[in-house]
Amino acid sequence: MNGMELWILLALFVPIIAIVAITPLITRKVEAFGVTVPEGVKQEPFVKKQIKTYITLCTALGLVLIVALLLLLQSNQDESFYAIAYSCLIFGYIIASFAFYYASHVQIKKWKQTQSWYDEQLASQKIVVQTGFYNKRMTISIAWYIPHFLLVLGTVIISLLNYDKFPDIIPMQFNFDGEVTRSVEKSLSAVLGSSGIALTMIIVFIFSHISIAKAKQVVESKDPEGSVERNRRFRYSWSIFTAITGFLIVLIMCFGQLSFLLNISNNTKMLIVFAVVGVIVLGAIVLSIKTGQGGSRIKLNDSTGKSNVIVADQDQYWKAGIFYWNSNDPAIFVEKRFGVGWSMNFARPISWLLIMGILAIVLIPSIFLS
Repeated sequence: MNGMELWILLALFVPIIAIVAITPLITRKVEAFGVTVPEGVKQEPFVKKQIKTYITLCTALGLVLIVALLLLLQSNQDESFYAIAYSCLIFGYIIASFAFYYASHVQIKKWKQTQSWYDEQLASQKIVVQTGFYNKRMTISIAWYIPHFLLVLGTVIISLLNYDKFPDIIPMQFNFDGEVTRSVEKSLSAVLGSSGIALTMIIVFIFSHISIAKAKQVVESKDPEGSVERNRRFRYSWSIFTAITGFLIVLIMCFGQLSFLLNISNNTKMLIVFAVVGVIVLGAIVLSIKTGQGGSRIKLNDSTGKSNVIVADQDQYWKAGIFYWNSNDPAIFVEKRFGVGWSMNFARPISWLLIMGILAIVLIPSIFLS
């Protein structure tokens, strides 16, 4: 592998390490490693130590894996070996970071039960709901996705009008050296394949847009009105990011399809793709740090409505602090307790149907095009 390929792999790996390591810092102030705690408790020495330990372990392991990746890429192996080894490093890092998280989750949960405020929390907790929450504008208009469809439509029209100009053999896969590893004979499905995948991705992003708008609200205890406004801004910001990300990904797919009509080298195409992906990843990291989970890091100048109501933590419904399982809750989409974004209520059958539907939308076109 050459130097450019090495830097591309590292550029993709470093953001993964960064976002995993800083996750405890961008979660809500009332949640520590998937466990609900009163606001301010995350500043307690025990909790701060758990956060510091997690960040240190994730960062240290990440640096070790970066060194391992550097050494690995200096060896003389074939492309498939590098792909497998790189995937194993990323997967191994995610598994290890989860182990670090879960160890802290267990410790925080045990520690919580020994605190003086724990019995009070159980006795006086309440479910706080802002009845007018969903009357506010949570997300941008779904009309933002019209340009996505128009881009795909324009790509299809151009491709059909210039069908004879496409090469007789259509490359489908490339290695890091820009060499073709799989190709097929020209056909409508081969020429328009990227457009088909782009359409499925638009559907997935629209689904994400809807989930952002419909997700269950979380109201924090000390500033209910302020937390509601922060959450609204959080959702609105992420809906913009989702729409922009969707457009960039669709643009990559359409560019890849039309590139066969242009005199563009495979290496140049790969660099463009990695550059766009890099922008998306860095954008996600910056937005996560700026907003925090649920908007917890957003500053409001006019925040009022202070309260000391202890909000129900519902820890019993969060398996390992990550998977929400509550058959009594009609909500389908819920905020993550560890990290930034949304998850599902896995006790609701419709959640599993939605997951299977998304997988079908993504995988079926890929299968037919393979």
